[in-house]
Amino acid sequence: MITDWIKNLFDNMGQLVWIGIVAIAVIVALALLTLNPGTGTEPQVIQLTLDAASILQNQYVPTLSAHLTQTPVDAAMTAASPTLSLAGRQEVRMYAASAEATSEIDPLTQGAVQAAGPPNTTECGDFATAWATKKPTDSAALTLLYPELVKPTGVIVYETFNPGFISRIDFMDIYGQFHTLYEGQPQARTQCPFQLVVAVDKADYEGSRLVVYIDQTTSLGGWDQIDAVELIGIRH
Repeated sequence: MITDWIKNLFDNMGQLVWIGIVAIAVIVALALLTLNPGTGTEPQVIQLTLDAASILQNQYVPTLSAHLTQTPVDAAMTAASPTLSLAGRQEVRMYAASAEATSEIDPLTQGAVQAAGPPNTTECGDFATAWATKKPTDSAALTLLYPELVKPTGVIVYETFNPGFISRIDFMDIYGQFHTLYEGQPQARTQCPFQLVVAVDKADYEGSRLVVYIDQTTSLGGWDQIDAVELIGIRH
């Protein structure tokens, strides 16, 4: 009886071995199919997915780059590698951090320093809060330095008394070269206060300094006083 049991055991073991071999072969085949690059996602599909992800739009973040810069700009994946390229730039508006002039009534009262910072002269008149030349018929240059490098897109000059005698506005780039943004014939204006708005188109230079030239040699109404000069540009 023991002999018959041992014989049956050996017979069954042969069947178990074959079942085990078949099972191992199936597992190996499945593993090879899973790891085979030829059956994976096509490279074109991966690229399309990356491209879609780079410009994905939804109600919370209009574009990936807009989320980074808070401006409506374009985002795209480069063809060479998955490196994000942000085409947009941020526009900034700023007032001068400091100012100096070739002529001023006083270093503080009606000095060049009064043209730095935002406007604080609310009405037309001869006030100490705006820059004025020493004499009402002087020609002078007002130089303003701004806190950030920008490509200029516009300038606004806030004139608060006897406006109209600004003859030129220059922008100095980072290499010390001057670019004329505005030229005009000095003459009195009837509107006061007055904002001289200058648009700058397609500037391909960067800087942070303006020079405002004033020519009052024909002025009969007193000083052309400047309260502030706003620089608008694309951040470097």
